[in-house]
Amino acid sequence: MQNDFALSILSMIPMNILAFMTLLPLAGAILAYLAGERGSRAIALLTTGIELVLAFVLIDVIDPTINPADPNVGMNYLWSFTMGSINYGSQTTSLQIALGVDGLSAVMVLLGNIVVFAAALSSNHIASSRKLYYSLFLLLQTGLIGVFLSVDLLGFFIFWELVLIPMFFIIGRWGEEGAQHAAIKFFIYTHFGSAVMLVGFFVLYFVSGLYTFNMLTLRDAGLSPDIQIGFALAVFVGAGVKLPVWPLHNWLPWAHVKAPTPGSVILAGILLKMGGYGFLRLGLWLVPEGFARLSIPFAALAVFTCIYAAFVALAQTDLKSMVAYTSINHMAWVLLGVAVGTSLAIQGAVYMMFSHGVIISIMFIVAGEIKHLAGTRSIPEVKGLGKQAPRLSVVFVLASLAAFGLPGFSGFIAEFFTLMGVVPVYIWTGFITIGVFLTVGYLLWTLNRVVFSEPDPERTISRAPWVDLIAPVLLLIPVVLLGLWPDLIMNFIQPFADLITGGVSP
Repeated sequence: MQNDFALSILSMIPMNILAFMTLLPLAGAILAYLAGERGSRAIALLTTGIELVLAFVLIDVIDPTINPADPNVGMNYLWSFTMGSINYGSQTTSLQIALGVDGLSAVMVLLGNIVVFAAALSSNHIASSRKLYYSLFLLLQTGLIGVFLSVDLLGFFIFWELVLIPMFFIIGRWGEEGAQHAAIKFFIYTHFGSAVMLVGFFVLYFVSGLYTFNMLTLRDAGLSPDIQIGFALAVFVGAGVKLPVWPLHNWLPWAHVKAPTPGSVILAGILLKMGGYGFLRLGLWLVPEGFARLSIPFAALAVFTCIYAAFVALAQTDLKSMVAYTSINHMAWVLLGVAVGTSLAIQGAVYMMFSHGVIISIMFIVAGEIKHLAGTRSIPEVKGLGKQAPRLSVVFVLASLAAFGLPGFSGFIAEFFTLMGVVPVYIWTGFITIGVFLTVGYLLWTLNRVVFSEPDPERTISRAPWVDLIAPVLLLIPVVLLGLWPDLIMNFIQPFADLITGGVSP
C-alpha cells in the first residue's frame, strides 16, 4: 500500500517520523511565540498543515496488519528516548518516552491533525494575545500526537497531562464570560481522572512483576483476571472523564459553551477521542480479559448515557450546549462498541470516533459563526438563517444530516457497524437506537426553527464570508467520502480489531 511519493517524503525527514511529528508542533509553538502577534498565525497554519501532510504519509507507509502485541515485531517505526532509570531491588527500569504506530494509532493521528488544522483555520477571530494563543495551540497538538503514538505508560501519561495545560488556558483566557469557572471545572475533572489512571499504571508496574511501563511487554505478560479488572476500572475513570461517560460528564457542557470556537472544535473533535482511544489502547488492547468481564455493566452504562444525553440535548436552548450533549450522545456508541468487543463493534467504535470528530467540529464552527453573525446562539432567537446566510445554512443542514446518521454520510456507517457488532451479543443494546430517534428529532426541530423559519425583522444576520467557511467545507469532504467509501478507514481499523478480538469473549 506504500507509494513512491510517500516514501520520498519520508526519506526527507531527518529523524524517525514519529519523533519528528511529535516534536514539530513543539518547535512551532516556540517559533509562533517568537514571531509575535502578526506572524504567529502563519506559523501555526504552516505547522499544522505540514503535520496534516505527514499524517497522510504515515497512514500510507505503515503496515496495519502488523500485530502490535508481538514483542518480536512490535509496531511500525518504533522509537524511544530514555530519560533516566530507577532501581527497585534488583530490577532496573528505564524511564522512557517510547513511540510506535499501528492501524489504530495512524487513524487517530490523521483525525487529530485534520481537526487541529481546521481549528487553526477557524481561529481567525482570535484578536488578543495571538502569539500566546498559537503557542499554546501548538503545544496542545504535541500532546495529542504523543498520546496516540505512545507505547509506554509513562510517556502516555506525560502527553495525556500535557494536553490539559494549554486547553485550560485556551478556555479560561479566550473564552466567553464565565470561562474561568469552566476551565477550572475542566481541570479538576480531567486531572482527577488522570490521577486515578496513574495509580493504575503504578499498580500494574509492581503487580505484574516485570517492573516496566512498556505496553508491548505488559500486554504479553499474562496478567491475572483480577489485576486486569482492577486496571480496567482505573482506565474507566481516567478515560471515562475524557470520553465522557455519565456521571463523569458534567465538565463538558460548561467547557464547550464557554470555550472559544477553536477550543470547542478541539475539545469535541479530538480531546474526547483521547477517552475513546484510552478505552481501546489501555483497556481492550492491554487488558482484554478485564474488559470482557466488565462488558455488561459498561454496555449498560453506554446505552443509558446515550439516551440520557439525547433527552438533555432536546431541552437545550443554546446551540453550543445542544451540540455538546450531542457529543456525549455519540461517544456513548464508542463505549458500547468497546464494551461488547467483537471485531465489528470495535470497527464501529473507531469509525464513530473518526466520523464524529469531523462532524462535530463542523457543528461547533457553525455555532460559533452564528454567534459572530447574529450576536446570539439562542435557538429561539435565531430565525431565518436560510434566507439571510444561505451558505452557512447549507453547511449547517449537511452537518446536521450527517450527525443523526443519514445514509450517505460517515455517521451512518459508524452506527451501522456498531449495531451489527453489539446486538447479536446483547440484544438489549438495541435500545441505544432510542438515542438515534431523539437525535433526529431535536436536530430537525433545530433546523426548522433556525434555518427554515422566517427572518426576525428586529435581528439582522449577516452573510458568512467565504474565509469563515473554508474550514467547515473542507471538513465536509471526509464526511461524505467516508460515507460512500468506508474502506478508506476500515482497511486500517479491521486488522487492529481482528488482532485483538481473540482475547475478548463477552
